[in-house]
Amino acid sequence: MDSSDEGENIMSQALPIGNLDFNNFDPSAPPASAEEYLKKVMWEAKQCEEIVTVNLKQDQIKKHQPIVKKPNKMSAPLEFVPPREVQKEFLAQFSLLRDKIESCRTTGNIPSPPVRLPREREQEKWCNLCFGSSFQRSILLKQGKTESELPPLVEGTQPLLSILLNISSITLENIIEWHSNWLEVVGFSELQGRWLFSLLACLEKPLTPEMCSLLRGVLKNCALIRASLESVDHPHLIHLNMLNHNHLSLFWTKTI
Repeated sequence: MDSSDEGENIMSQALPIGNLDFNNFDPSAPPASAEEYLKKVMWEAKQCEEIVTVNLKQDQIKKHQPIVKKPNKMSAPLEFVPPREVQKEFLAQFSLLRDKIESCRTTGNIPSPPVRLPREREQEKWCNLCFGSSFQRSILLKQGKTESELPPLVEGTQPLLSILLNISSITLENIIEWHSNWLEVVGFSELQGRWLFSLLACLEKPLTPEMCSLLRGVLKNCALIRASLESVDHPHLIHLNMLNHNHLSLFWTKTI
């Protein structure tokens, strides 16, 4: 058996065509019947070489390929990391909070919010609800504004259960995404730590790929901020430890 016959036997026959006579076959003529069409297909297949090589033009080959460097991870000092027992206790408390939220949703025991909640796409109003005027004041101070040019100081709202339970799933995902952006623009605050912790506890599974990616970004930023703290006495450390990438990601990988 020659190589062409062997190649033809690799694939199973799709149509019963019988024995075709190629003696008087003219490949340049258009097929006038189904049998002639099959003859032309088989003839064209036999004209293809089994091995094809391509001569590349050296001037078209890119000699210097770009090197993509992954960003280095900033590790926090060991004294910043809470003991394993504390981490396990945190995960247990986090799970209990999620169970309580799920129980309220299931039973319909959802209290009315103490304030009027913004709509799902009203980012500025949600920012004012979470932070009061402190966020806007921080932006203006970075722009060189003086204290007299700043809006009056208004405190933000705590992430009460009555507020969290009245946030729809779409709005919840939007708020987490906005918090991720606010974290990069202004930095971390204790109030934002409370909001992030509470919002994460409200997420319903299974998580979408987009939300998984967003969570990785939020928790990574929190880990980078924690690694940049100067001492274990920093007031933000305890809140950042609650959002530590390691044990929160452990929770999600075990429960997604």
